[in-house]
Amino acid sequence: MNTQVHLNPTKLSILSVPRDKYWIFTASVLQLLYGESSKGSSTNNNDFSSDSDDDEDSSERKTSDYNKNEAGSSRKPIPNLNDDEISSFGSNVRSSIDSHSRNHSEDIGPSTSGTNRRSVDNSSKIHSHGSSDSLENNYSNAYDSDPDNDPNNDNYFFHIALTPVECTIICASELMQTLFVEPIEVCKKLQYEDVKLIDESFLSLQVDSDGSFDNSLRILELTKPLSENNISLFFLSSHFNDIVLIPYSLKEKVVSILTKKNFEFSDISNSYIMTNNESTEFEEEGVEEELGSKFLEEKTFKLFSERNIKPVINGKVKLLLTGARAGEVNNTILKCAKILSGISNTISEYFAITRTSINEVSLILPKSSRRRGRMGFDSKNIIGSTQDIIIPISIDFSKLPLDSTGIVAGVASKLVNGVKHYNDSLFEMNYFSMARSGIIMIPQENVEIISDVLNNIDYDGDAKDDESTEKIASLAL
Repeated sequence: MNTQVHLNPTKLSILSVPRDKYWIFTASVLQLLYGESSKGSSTNNNDFSSDSDDDEDSSERKTSDYNKNEAGSSRKPIPNLNDDEISSFGSNVRSSIDSHSRNHSEDIGPSTSGTNRRSVDNSSKIHSHGSSDSLENNYSNAYDSDPDNDPNNDNYFFHIALTPVECTIICASELMQTLFVEPIEVCKKLQYEDVKLIDESFLSLQVDSDGSFDNSLRILELTKPLSENNISLFFLSSHFNDIVLIPYSLKEKVVSILTKKNFEFSDISNSYIMTNNESTEFEEEGVEEELGSKFLEEKTFKLFSERNIKPVINGKVKLLLTGARAGEVNNTILKCAKILSGISNTISEYFAITRTSINEVSLILPKSSRRRGRMGFDSKNIIGSTQDIIIPISIDFSKLPLDSTGIVAGVASKLVNGVKHYNDSLFEMNYFSMARSGIIMIPQENVEIISDVLNNIDYDGDAKDDESTEKIASLAL
């Protein structure tokens, strides 16, 4: 096994917004994305495409009579944006920012749930950041005010994710303070207590591997000692790597734990590297005794029983974890800005954009080629197979303290051990941690087995009857 962990020194902030109040933060989100798109990428390779993916999308379009061939097309597919179109859309983004800012400064309008308008006084107005100069200065100067920021560190990390009930925004703390402070103040004046800016700052651990060890076990192995030491973590999966967010205040403790787990700092790669024979030992001595953490499993499901929380498999929701092609980073970010502006009404139930480096932007998109096409993401615009379908398992954290620890790791450990018990195999899991909920994404082919695993969990200390088990299974599938 060869695992490499890069510790990004940029302080990050996490904002949780109910889905029906997301519109209050639209202008700030657009400013963030516009600023990120201006950072650029190093290559332009628009001709890179996947024949197998195009074939899959083509067959779906024939079946759904969507985006027919050019001879009989009634709807043109969304094209790649060239440089002029990108520039034009950037201007449209600025105009949209102006529009949202002016509208919100006059009156706080209705939410998507149909609540009545609530006016605010002038002190709570969201002021327009209208001109491109002020917008770019607002963005680029954000890092200058924090003496802890390393001027030589190029931070590209940000994460915007939506579920049916929540939007979570993660970005550099200085950007959060610069771009989101006004809508946060508006929410305070309106007494929207469910809008939460987490007080703690975080750092990101970016986890890479040589591919010789299963991803699910790699993350569980890395985070097990952290969770068992009551360190609050956020788990995120991108198409390119995995990210674990750790509290900034516990940086030294985390480094100490990593060092004790045979991680050594490499000046060459500027990261912590662990190379040992643990994976070989697991295979020879029996993996079952080494997987995950029984302690975290017991702790997590005992807490679930006390708070009446049960993970729910959203079997009808089919997603892809994909990424932008080389040279398409700016284009992809601008497309996401258009989607998240709400102008095109194409925001899906589950959606995420995560940037981890200058050339790496990951996306969570609908499996449906029709819905992706409407969002501007046909298979030629993304990487990875459209056959690798993932299904979300949602865990409601609203009944738990924000500083709860080991929850996602405990559930993931239970699932890995449960599947291992059923068919003696491992499977890939991905993570989509929100501030008020946890999402674990599983391969579609494992849904039935994992549903059985969850149904057979003894939450209350008593064996379930057949009727209750059947009821949970029907919700899952």
